[in-house]
Amino acid sequence: MKRTLIKWLHWLSFALLIYFFAVEPEEDMADAGAALSTHAGAGLLLAIVTGIWLFIWLRKGLIGQAGPKLPGWGKKFHSLNHKLLQIGVPVVVASGAFAGLAAPFLIKSFDIIPINFAGGNKTLHDFATEIHEIVFDALIILIVLHAVFHIWRHVRLRDNALRIMFPKILHRWL
Repeated sequence: MKRTLIKWLHWLSFALLIYFFAVEPEEDMADAGAALSTHAGAGLLLAIVTGIWLFIWLRKGLIGQAGPKLPGWGKKFHSLNHKLLQIGVPVVVASGAFAGLAAPFLIKSFDIIPINFAGGNKTLHDFATEIHEIVFDALIILIVLHAVFHIWRHVRLRDNALRIMFPKILHRWL
């Protein structure tokens, strides 16, 4: 059960982060309000997933351990990268929440759930949005490093690292 939950949290987080990478509300000028509403909704979902994952991490520590085939630098990188991801995702979520709360206009998650009171300050909102974008970009770099490292492990060390986080139905292609 634990491994299944982690897989679901892993891939749901990944899907939401891909959505954030692909769709930016300020770039969708055709319907910026709807894009922001969907962005806020996806952010709320990511906050829930992150909360569950953060609770597990704080209670049990890192779930994944470095494999025995990893060289010394690989074990250090594995631990550091996973810890930075465990901290980085909540920082991105918190910075997004702060940017939303600082908005001088009403934001409704999925156009249903209001997430702020529209009493913010434009300057503060713009600053918080810039911080949110910077920490998100840093998180994307960490995610790319994470993926490259585990693909390297799987291919170069032949330790089946990818099978740990992929559903069994895909194992025959790994």
